Amino acid sequence: MLPDPALVADPPPLVDAHCHLFLSDYESDLPEVLLRAKEAGVLAVVNSGLDAATSLKALSLAEGRQELAATAGWHPHDAEKCQKEDLLELERVAQSPGIVALGEIGLDFYRLHSPAKTQERVFAELLDLAAQLNLPVVVHTREAFKETMAILKPRRAALSRVLIHCFTGSWAEAQAYASLGCHFSIPGVLTFPKSTELRATVARIPRDLLLMETDGPYLAPVPRRGKRNEPAFLTHSLQALAETIGLSPLETARLTAQNAIRFFGLPTQGPAQ
Repeated sequence: MLPDPALVADPPPLVDAHCHLFLSDYESDLPEVLLRAKEAGVLAVVNSGLDAATSLKALSLAEGRQELAATAGWHPHDAEKCQKEDLLELERVAQSPGIVALGEIGLDFYRLHSPAKTQERVFAELLDLAAQLNLPVVVHTREAFKETMAILKPRRAALSRVLIHCFTGSWAEAQAYASLGCHFSIPGVLTFPKSTELRATVARIPRDLLLMETDGPYLAPVPRRGKRNEPAFLTHSLQALAETIGLSPLETARLTAQNAIRFFGLPTQGPAQ
């Protein structure tokens, strides 16, 4: 699906709610990536840390750039590496003024790079830290819905806001998360031909809970599938999401950008009504 020529000429306001521009995938051309994002209408990019070191990188990248924001997190793949001193370092980073959320954190039982029980312990500890610091939470969950809910639900009241990052789940899962007031960040997977069930699910999610993300450098949308993903590619996902929820691309861009700005408390000026 190619972008509408009208959207290319007058790009709508977009926010990439989850990306990793600090990774080496962008080392050779980050200025060009940021320029393409700006030209595509991307108001802001939220770069999500994967451990204490990358959270610091995300924070450094955002320094002096209003269009970039950072979160501090610890990916479940590396939960086994997360020791007490690492949690203390992450807490220190998370208290930096430029950090807008704690994440990504959560559970990933797809390949079990870290033992399930270790992931669950670290996830619970980090949710408690988010509550202590009054930070929104960005949750990574894959093949671990029941376990995620078991840890998240009793802590939800203590948390300010919760985002289910890269949501590709079922309607039953969406209902369960929505019952807790969670937001949903929709990736480029929505554009994949086989994502029929996902599109049907997203169409039923309350619009005020929807955000858009690239998860760059991963999960590039059609027609960029298989390439390195980047914030400018949100324009492809935008058209798919607009068709899915029955709004125009401009309305969808404004809606999801406003939702992201409110969720993260971004300093970016919101899109005009």
